[in-house]
Amino acid sequence: MRISKLLAISLICLWLSSGAYGEGYQLSSKSYDAALPKGMWKGELSFPDVYCATAPSPETAEHLTQAMYNNNTLYRAAIEYPGKILLAVAFSSLPMGRSAEEDVETILTMRRMMQERVKNMPTVLEVSDLRTSFGKTVGIRMNNVKSDTPEVGPFPLGLQMFIPPNGGLFSMSVHRIFARGAVRFEVAAIQIAPQPQTNSTEGEMNDRLSTMVETLTDSLQKCTGALPVRVKN
Repeated sequence: MRISKLLAISLICLWLSSGAYGEGYQLSSKSYDAALPKGMWKGELSFPDVYCATAPSPETAEHLTQAMYNNNTLYRAAIEYPGKILLAVAFSSLPMGRSAEEDVETILTMRRMMQERVKNMPTVLEVSDLRTSFGKTVGIRMNNVKSDTPEVGPFPLGLQMFIPPNGGLFSMSVHRIFARGAVRFEVAAIQIAPQPQTNSTEGEMNDRLSTMVETLTDSLQKCTGALPVRVKN
C-alpha cells in the first residue's frame, strides 16, 4: 500500500509508535509475492503446524505476500484488495513464561494506556476487550495510521499514527489480537480513505474493515482450532 510522495511530505509529525510487536523489522526469509489472477485464488492461508485460514472474498484479491522477519520470529501474510485495502495475518511466539491469557491482557493494558495518552488529541484510537473462540481478544480501531512503508515497517507489525494537516480522515485500521498456546496472532486490515469523502465514509470504512477482520479471525480460529496446540520447546 503506497502513499504518494507529495502526501507523505505534507504530514504533520505527531508520531506515536503502535506496533504490537515492538519496533524494527528486518526481512529474514524470502518474500513470497504472488499476483492473484482474478477468480483463481481460493483464499487459502497457512503456516505448517501454526495456523490455517481462508481469506474473505478471495475472488477479488489482487496480490498476496508472505514472509518472515527478525530471525524468523515473526510471520506475516498480507493480501491486497481493490479500494486500497490491505488485510493481514501475523504471528509470533509468546515471551517465555507468559501464558496466552497473560499475553493478551498485557497487550490490552498497553493499548489502553496509549488510548489514554491520545484521548485529548484530534485522532481516534479505540480499544476493546473482546471474547472470541480463542478467549480474550484485543480489538483496536485507529484513524490516520501509516504503515507498510520502508520507513515504518510491514503492516500490521509497524504502525504510526499521525494528524493530517487538514484534520481529516486519511486512513483507518482495524485489528484483532489474540493468542493460543505459545503463539500470538494478529488479524488486521487497513484502508486509505477513498476520495471524495461524504458524511458516511468513516462509518462505511469501519464496517467494511471490521467485517473483513472478523471474517478472517473466525476462519483462522475455526481451522487453527483443529490443529494441536503449539507449546514452547
